[in-house]
Amino acid sequence: MRTLRAWVKKKLHRKKRTHRHLPVPSLPSPRRPLTPVSFTTPAFLLFHLPYEIRTMIFDLAFSNRILHMDIVRQERSAWKWRGAVCHRNGPWLQQHVRYVWLGPWVDDCIERVYGYGRQETFPEEYNIGIMGFLLSCKQAYAEGIHVLYNTNTFCVESETLLLHLPQLVPSNRLACITSLEIAVKAHAVKQGDGTIDFNMDHLKPLLDNIATHCRQLRSFCLCFRYAGEGHQILDELPLVDTFYQSMHLRKMTVELPRRYDLPAVTHWEEHPEGEPGEEWRHRMLWRCFDGEELTMQSRFMECFPCQPRKLSGFEGEDGGGESKGYWFVRTNDGLVVLP
Repeated sequence: MRTLRAWVKKKLHRKKRTHRHLPVPSLPSPRRPLTPVSFTTPAFLLFHLPYEIRTMIFDLAFSNRILHMDIVRQERSAWKWRGAVCHRNGPWLQQHVRYVWLGPWVDDCIERVYGYGRQETFPEEYNIGIMGFLLSCKQAYAEGIHVLYNTNTFCVESETLLLHLPQLVPSNRLACITSLEIAVKAHAVKQGDGTIDFNMDHLKPLLDNIATHCRQLRSFCLCFRYAGEGHQILDELPLVDTFYQSMHLRKMTVELPRRYDLPAVTHWEEHPEGEPGEEWRHRMLWRCFDGEELTMQSRFMECFPCQPRKLSGFEGEDGGGESKGYWFVRTNDGLVVLP
C-alpha cells in the first residue's frame, strides 16, 4: 500500500502544501510627489468657487462619519483592504438610546459587508463614495483627501494595520487624523501543560504607533474585545494611562467587557453637584488625573463622551474647568433605552 501511495504521488507530482509567509505590503519608496496644478490648467466649475465655499461643500459631502479601515489576509495568501461607512450610530439611535453613542464593541458593519450575509454587490449604504472624486483631478485629490482624513472618525480592528501604520498609510495622512476608534483582542497562548493563557503584549506597540504618528488626535476610543476567562485586561491600565498622558485628547473612552470592569473600582467618589437619587445606570466610571494620585470616580453622564467638570478641591475651593482623564464604558452602558 505504501508503494502504491508513493507511486501515485510521484506520478501526479503532488507537493505538500506549506504555509507561505506573506509579508505585509508597504507604500512605495520613495513616493511620487503630487505636482502642483498649473494656473493654466482647465479646472472644474467647482474649483472656480472660493476655497471657503468648497470646504463647506466637501464637509457636507464627505465629513462627520465613522469609516471602517482594515487590512486582512485572505485564504489565497493575498492582503486585501476593507472599508465601509459605519452605521452603528445611525439616526435610529436618537429614539432608542439616551446618550446617542455606541462603541466598536457592538459593531458588525464589516461582517455585514464582507462576512456573513455578504451580497454579490457592495451595499450602497456602506459605500464611502469619495474615490471617484479623488481620482477626477489633482486638485480634487489634494483638497478631498485632507477632508477625508481630518474630518472623519476611523474605526480600525485590524491588528496588522495598527502595528504597521506608517508602512501602510502615508505619514502626512496619519498626522491629519483627529478621531480614531480601535478594537484590541488578547492573544491566546498555549502553555506547556496544555492550558490556554491570554496576553496583551501587542498593546504597547499599538499605542506607541498611534502616539507617534497621530499627533493631531483629539478623540480616541479603545475597545477591549472579550478574549477568555483567564486574562485580566485591567492589568494593562498603566499602559493606557501613559498613552493618555502623552496625548492632547479632548475625548477618550476605554470600553471593557462587563466582567472585567468591576475590579477597577477600588475607591470612587460621587460628584457633589450631582442630583439626589440619580440612578446608577446613568453613571459611568471616570479615571481622573486631576490630583496627585489617580482616582476612579462615579460621574453622571451629562457630558459624555466629553470631559466632565473638575471636582471641588482639585482647582481652588469651588473646582471648575474640565477634568483630565478618560471614561470607562461597560459594554452595555450605552444601551440605556429612553422611556
